[in-house]
Amino acid sequence: MIKKRFVTLFILLAIYLVSIDVWATNIEEAQRRQREITQNIGAAQRELVNTRNQITAVNAELFALEYEMALAVEVLEGIKFELSIMESRLEQGERDLEEAKIIRDRQFDAFVQRSRYIYMNGWMGYVDAILGADSFTDLLNRIDHVNRIIEFDRNLVQELQRAEENIAVHVENTQRQRDELAVLESIHTAQVRAHDELMTEKAALIEELEMSVEGQQQAIAEMEADEREIQRILAAHRAEQERRRIALQQETQNRPFVHDGRDLQWPVAGRGVNSGFGNRSDPFTGSTSFHSGVDIPAPLGTNIFAAEAGTVVFSGWMGGYGNTVMIDHGNGMQTLYGHASSLLVRNGDSVTRGQIIARVGSTGRSTGNHLHFEVRTNGNPVNPMNFTRP
Repeated sequence: MIKKRFVTLFILLAIYLVSIDVWATNIEEAQRRQREITQNIGAAQRELVNTRNQITAVNAELFALEYEMALAVEVLEGIKFELSIMESRLEQGERDLEEAKIIRDRQFDAFVQRSRYIYMNGWMGYVDAILGADSFTDLLNRIDHVNRIIEFDRNLVQELQRAEENIAVHVENTQRQRDELAVLESIHTAQVRAHDELMTEKAALIEELEMSVEGQQQAIAEMEADEREIQRILAAHRAEQERRRIALQQETQNRPFVHDGRDLQWPVAGRGVNSGFGNRSDPFTGSTSFHSGVDIPAPLGTNIFAAEAGTVVFSGWMGGYGNTVMIDHGNGMQTLYGHASSLLVRNGDSVTRGQIIARVGSTGRSTGNHLHFEVRTNGNPVNPMNFTRP
């Protein structure tokens, strides 16, 4: 009957170790992937913040450009209005100049005809007009009249010349102002066009950045979904691991223990016990509690040795024990090594007697660097000092 139970236990343990190895491989990959995703999410979130900051900055630039654009358009409209006035003035000046030229030409023709008459008749016409006077007063009047005609002709010619010159100057000034305004219009039109192009570029950049934000948010959402899935896998692994541990512990408790009389190796070389097995005063609460092992103080990082050859059935964090290794040695015996600073073996590893499996620390519910060492037979804690000594 006992032999059959050993065979059953061996098969169960073999299945457990194979499952643990597969789980460990998958879980290590999941944990590695989780770390990678967490890093990627952090990087993506930082990039998202940078992109949003860029959008804010570009929006501010676009707002400033829109304000400058409004001013430039307002100036350009003013220039166009002034230019239209100059065009009207120039057109009116050109019309006035043409009319002045027509009047001048008419007056000039009349003056030419009188000059030709004077040339052909000499001054006899004026002399006859003077000599035909009936009295001295009439003579004076006739002389004054002739002088007035001559003066009028001379003044008329001069006024026409001045009018033509003034109109020509006005047309010239108007044309110059028009040309200057045309240059200003060209400059401001170019500025407006440049502002418009720059605003188009900024708007396109904002659209591109907003699309980038959407992509980054989608990528973060996908990575967060992956992370949740990995967390689900890890939680399932922990639950399965605990279920298997309990199943193996229950099976171990049902096995008979047959001690072969061989002493276990002391787990910390050259170090004694400062807290023994059994009831003691709890270092945290001060009340009496059961101490299921012995405490062996040692410096941080001191090597911890396997007390006997066996199979690692647990390597990880175990509540108040902190970082813990449990080894099954067969025949119902297990040893436990708690509060380690680091673990050097994994679930399912086969270890030899005296192999370094961990290093001393103060993890879990601990008041200082030491090894909590337990020996269990058929799942029940027994005094380790019955099997080994420093």
